[in-house]
Amino acid sequence: MLSILKGPYLQWPTPTSMTIMWETSGPSSTEARYWQTQRTHNRGMVALPETQQQATGAGDTSIHNLVLEGLEPETLYRYLVRSADTSGQVVESAILPFKTAVRPETPFSFAVTSESGGYGDDQINRRLFPLIQSHRPDFLLMVGDAVSHGKRYEDWDLYFFAPAKGLLHSTPFYLCWGNHEERASWARDFVAYPEPKNHYSFDYGNTHFTALDCTALVDYREGPPVATAELQPGSAQWRFLEADLAASGATWKVVFFHYPPYVSADYEVEALRVLCPVLEAHGVDLVFNSHTIVYERSHPLRQDRLDLERGIVYVVAGGAGAKPEWFHPKRSWHTARAQAVPHFVEVVVAGPTLEVRAIDEQGHLFDTFHMRK
Repeated sequence: MLSILKGPYLQWPTPTSMTIMWETSGPSSTEARYWQTQRTHNRGMVALPETQQQATGAGDTSIHNLVLEGLEPETLYRYLVRSADTSGQVVESAILPFKTAVRPETPFSFAVTSESGGYGDDQINRRLFPLIQSHRPDFLLMVGDAVSHGKRYEDWDLYFFAPAKGLLHSTPFYLCWGNHEERASWARDFVAYPEPKNHYSFDYGNTHFTALDCTALVDYREGPPVATAELQPGSAQWRFLEADLAASGATWKVVFFHYPPYVSADYEVEALRVLCPVLEAHGVDLVFNSHTIVYERSHPLRQDRLDLERGIVYVVAGGAGAKPEWFHPKRSWHTARAQAVPHFVEVVVAGPTLEVRAIDEQGHLFDTFHMRK
């Protein structure tokens, strides 16, 4: 029987568009219906039938990618997807919600996690993703190692799409590659980012986000990480980073990539500190990393020194979190807060203010800090 294997899940929100993806068990058509809703006093959200629209894709496929365009900014919609194969079998999703991206002046929130596959325990994921969903973020940053073995097809469902199913129905995600993605074709096939898909940027509200593929910047197969030719001025990714940050006039700039240049624990990748002057020169405020399966927040840093006025805060959001033995006996000078517990990070942006909250798997707040422009 024709069935939906993954999703539907959301990708690449803008104020006027949303991308919906899903995977079916065989080649089939790509169709979606969507409509606006209206809040009522005593009946919750009700459909507005006059707003209903339909979108279709060309040809039959198993991995479906459909862009809904001409939408209203920061507006709640309901949608369902439908696929039919040549034998007449039809499969249809439940009715699900999505919200378009907000305008630059509107506050928003996002969640950050990682290591759902890097830790190799899918049970933590089944507790953590529903907790993230209960906080209702506008989108999710997945800072690498979503799966255990990226080249193994089954891992994408076991560690990510199945445990996060409820969250991803209504919450777009942005994945940057970690070593466990293994540069696999699935890491490209299951997302709708601009080519080359392993590094990209986007705006949401008044904030600019830049994702890097640090697995191409350092060679991590044996011994200490060694810089590759991609971690040199003039390389494709280096040029992308400089041009991308220089072109943005956003209030806030956030960069995320997998290997941490600062963490007082195993698997710190100091070679990546060569990027820090580029980030500093272009006004980056906050960097999210992972790889070390703990939580750690740095003091504001600039030129490899404490700088409370202009420094960048580096946050290791190793969401599975359960590797206290990886911490070194004493904190490094740059460490402001560190804890090894399963967690996610919630970020709330409201105009010139930004608040970061670290929340453990019981829903308890264990770290928070504020930034203001």
